[in-house]
Amino acid sequence: MSLPSGHYRILAYRGFHDLPRLMWVADEASRQWLLDCPFDDALDDYAAEYRVHTMGTDVERAVEPWEKHALGLLAMVGTVPVAALHFDATHRASFHLT
Repeated sequence: MSLPSGHYRILAYRGFHDLPRLMWVADEASRQWLLDCPFDDALDDYAAEYRVHTMGTDVERAVEPWEKHALGLLAMVGTVPVAALHFDATHRASFHLT
């Protein structure tokens, strides 16, 4: 499973370099996801893909996604190319995935 096409709200983010590099997002069905685009030391640049992690539907468990991500507690379900995300004008509120 990967990230479905559609509109996503950015609930919160950490790290920003041209785009959010770690995002907690919700899709149109209110499913929550964490997208992670780490810096690649070998390339001396950010990765060309976001790693997609599922958050589940339990809001209580989704309170601190950053800590759960850092501890490796969120299942990675796929990747999505950074270029496939079409951000709003601020690059901080939402994006559309085609």
